[in-house]
Amino acid sequence: MQGKSKNACEEHMDMAFDDFLIENEAFPNLCEAADEKCSYCDKKAKYVLKEASEI
Repeated sequence: MQGKSKNACEEHMDMAFDDFLIENEAFPNLCEAADEKCSYCDKKAKYVLKEASEI
């Protein structure tokens, strides 16, 4: 995983959101994923959670 972003499939969206908030103490921007894999499993990620500075 690069930077402070989290990739998440639909199954792990809640976990990624919680982890992002804890690790960054900031609300993430939600973007659609292109060809990334989920940060928690090998499924295709549907979303990428990023800090505002990463957009």
